[in-house]
Amino acid sequence: MALPGAPAPAPAAAPALPPPPTVLMSVRVALEQPPRRPPPPAALLRLQLSLQPEPRGQRRFRLGLRRAEEAGGASIAEYDLKDISYTVRSPTCHELVVFGALDEPMVFNFEEEREAQKWWTIVSSSLREVQKASDSSLLAPQASSLPVAAGGSSAEGDPQEALFSELSRKEDLALQLAQAIEDGDEEAAAQCAVALARQQATLSILLKESNYPPDDISMNVGVEDATSSASIVLRVQPHTTIATLKQQVFQDYGFHPLVQRWIIGQCLCVDERTVSSYGIRRDGDTAFLYLLSAKRAELTRQRYEEDQAQLLLNSIASLGDGAAAGEQRQYNTLPSTSPRKAWGSDPSRKMDISEISQHLDTMQIGDLVSNPSASAAASLPSPVQAGWSCPKCTFINKPTRPGCEMCSTDRPDDYVVPCSYKPDETELWRIQQEQEGILQYQQALEAERLRNFQQLLQLEEEVLVPNREVLECRICYQQVAPGEGVLLRECLHNFCRDCLRQVINYSEEPEVACPFRDDSYACSSHLQEREIRALVSPEEYRRFLERGLVLAERRTQNSFHCKTTDCRGWCIYEDSVNEFRCPICQVLNCLLCKAIHEGKNCRQYQDDLQLRAQNDAAARQTSDMLQTLVQLGEAMHCPTCHIIVQKKDGCDWIRCTVCQTEICWVTKGPRWGPGGPGDTSGGCRCNVNGQRCHPRCQNCH
Repeated sequence: MALPGAPAPAPAAAPALPPPPTVLMSVRVALEQPPRRPPPPAALLRLQLSLQPEPRGQRRFRLGLRRAEEAGGASIAEYDLKDISYTVRSPTCHELVVFGALDEPMVFNFEEEREAQKWWTIVSSSLREVQKASDSSLLAPQASSLPVAAGGSSAEGDPQEALFSELSRKEDLALQLAQAIEDGDEEAAAQCAVALARQQATLSILLKESNYPPDDISMNVGVEDATSSASIVLRVQPHTTIATLKQQVFQDYGFHPLVQRWIIGQCLCVDERTVSSYGIRRDGDTAFLYLLSAKRAELTRQRYEEDQAQLLLNSIASLGDGAAAGEQRQYNTLPSTSPRKAWGSDPSRKMDISEISQHLDTMQIGDLVSNPSASAAASLPSPVQAGWSCPKCTFINKPTRPGCEMCSTDRPDDYVVPCSYKPDETELWRIQQEQEGILQYQQALEAERLRNFQQLLQLEEEVLVPNREVLECRICYQQVAPGEGVLLRECLHNFCRDCLRQVINYSEEPEVACPFRDDSYACSSHLQEREIRALVSPEEYRRFLERGLVLAERRTQNSFHCKTTDCRGWCIYEDSVNEFRCPICQVLNCLLCKAIHEGKNCRQYQDDLQLRAQNDAAARQTSDMLQTLVQLGEAMHCPTCHIIVQKKDGCDWIRCTVCQTEICWVTKGPRWGPGGPGDTSGGCRCNVNGQRCHPRCQNCH
């Protein structure tokens, strides 16, 4: 059969036999012929993609067209991938065009869509490899053909030569930096680092393998997904990175790196770090691998097949490169092909489609097409494990565990422990330990509460609560040592003892207020009676009580003080009582006349008083003078008891010496309302809403 673009047979020669090619994939197709051509004798053909190793580590991909096995399987034509264009026309129809051929394109029809998709995955990966090799080969001739100017430099103005020159300088600096660090030359290393930083060079700094122990490590790995679990053993080296470990699992077991989550030492591992940095240092050390679903990892079938095809190509290349394979392995992040692969030891053997795509049928990818809602976990044979998935590290924990065993994240609130779940011995022991720990915590908490209660009782029995730390008194602003100050019980403000004693001695109120003040707050609490008694001397406490009695008498409306000179007796009378016998001086006072007139009734006493006033010229002169002062405004009658009062100097606030009423001088009325001091519902209402009570007011404070 004559096919377009098929090369003519070469003359017979006897060169050295090249190494046999490696067959990547072979598939049965039907060649579709144009209407004007008769069909070939054998309608079914076989497409075959092979890899031919070449010197200097290069690879040559060839696509061959062969007859079907029942027709003898003879080769019809072979093409380099760089000489053809291969496209997909439909899920089961592909097209091949040979560059430079005048014939029409070849159209292949596949029996199954899935087989066509697998074939396209392998071919497209190979085409990308050919394109990369072609791009790199074009750069070398262009760089070598550049004209060289005087002094060995390339022609000015060539951007590509400038790029190569800059890259060469960066490479030299990177090599010098590595050598300086290895030699311990801090100055040279600093100079190289500064030069690279100025050029903003992108680096990847890794320790050489020689820094790590050379021995291999047998690492125990617990593998879990949403429904199953298993245990495997991996051979790793201390310098193996997590990224390399993911590629190793991908090659050996078919689990894509995107679905892998490694947990070592209760840490969620990152790709850049090595297993030794996470504590894998000897045989038997344990790691955990949790597999996500393909949907959760956003892994598509196309991405999986492309990455698996790329992994396969790299593995085959490492086998076919001969002596260069060892050197290439040093710089390849992919692990070497596992010796358990039967086809790996025979590169010339024709591989079956099932061997290439054996992992494409796993649940990790198949669920995206057949059942998107199903779990895309690996098909490791193991019974279904009950438990809850950690929302942070995805580790499957036992149902009764309150927190994640790996990262200590709390169990989801909406998770319900299955009724049929029976904990094993290990979980029962953990639950018992947890209950004992809770019991011990409750006992310790109860003991602490009891100690706190006893301390409160002890403080309650103490008269004064001393300060336990150094403090600054808010009155004298002096530093007060521990035990020298006082903590007030009602408000917990601290002051020194001397300042509190002065506050008590100069207080005009029977209840001593806390002296704490600042720009925005004034404490409204008061000192307790036992605190006052402990802070002052007995004599000072006696005077404090006397001031309280005097103030109580002044503020009591129906109070009457004994008219005996210097007598301290007083009482609170009612309307039905007309006489008061002082308990101190035993003198009988008349509440109607506000005087002492024993032996006389009230009428006799008032007549006698008027008679004495008419005959006393001095008393009459004093009365006239007081009336004149009232008329001139220099004196006034008290609005409560109506005696004449006079302001000597100062502000407009005065107090009646008889009834102790607070008076506003300019308004000639009471300062406060019926409620006493602070009641602005009556009185002069000075400073209410920022307004003065009178235009001539000089502050009623």
